[in-house]
Amino acid sequence: MTFSAEWEQRYAANTHLSIWPWSDVVSLTRRHHPMLGAGHRVLELGCGAGANIPFFLQLGVDYHGLDGSPTMVTQLQERFPPLRERLLVADFTEAWPLTPGFELILDRASLTHNTTAAIRRCLAQVLAALRPGGLFIGVDWFSTAHSEVVHGRPDTDANTRTSYTSGPFAGVGRVHFADEAQLRELFTDFDLLHLEERRAQRLEPADGLCIATWSLVARKPEKKSS
Repeated sequence: MTFSAEWEQRYAANTHLSIWPWSDVVSLTRRHHPMLGAGHRVLELGCGAGANIPFFLQLGVDYHGLDGSPTMVTQLQERFPPLRERLLVADFTEAWPLTPGFELILDRASLTHNTTAAIRRCLAQVLAALRPGGLFIGVDWFSTAHSEVVHGRPDTDANTRTSYTSGPFAGVGRVHFADEAQLRELFTDFDLLHLEERRAQRLEPADGLCIATWSLVARKPEKKSS
């Protein structure tokens, strides 16, 4: 299992508990799938504290969520009883206990906490689980322009760092940093509809922190007619 035990510890300690829908998730979903609604199946990878669940429930979709943290999944099942059977403890980089045919699969800053090999495995499952023409939305994947890329220590591949003891990634296990070329390679089998890098330089305190992240929207190609 590649799910970081550090995240279970953070959640059990009531930290990293984002509860409001992420604005980029809302805007990218509405822009690229304005008709998403009743009858459509949506899967969120790493649903965490459930920040995006109210947004998708308001749209009337058939929402499913996977997370490796038993603490968070139990809390979400208590908060959203109708979703109890659709909120599952699982490592989303391994085989999913779900039936394919999703209209949208979403990840907000969860998949980016894995190695390149684990991300690749997960995206292969995303491709298989989406219906033809279905969308994958990735938000806040860390860029190689992020200032923290030189901290921590190397992990199993050149793009993955771990063992941060200070800064924004302290105590969260693995962190993956991607550049444009790697993202295009990872999504070779998809149609990339949106790819955007954002950089924010912190001026005060003057600690040199630069937060650099990617957002992306990728579509599973439609089946070709014979």
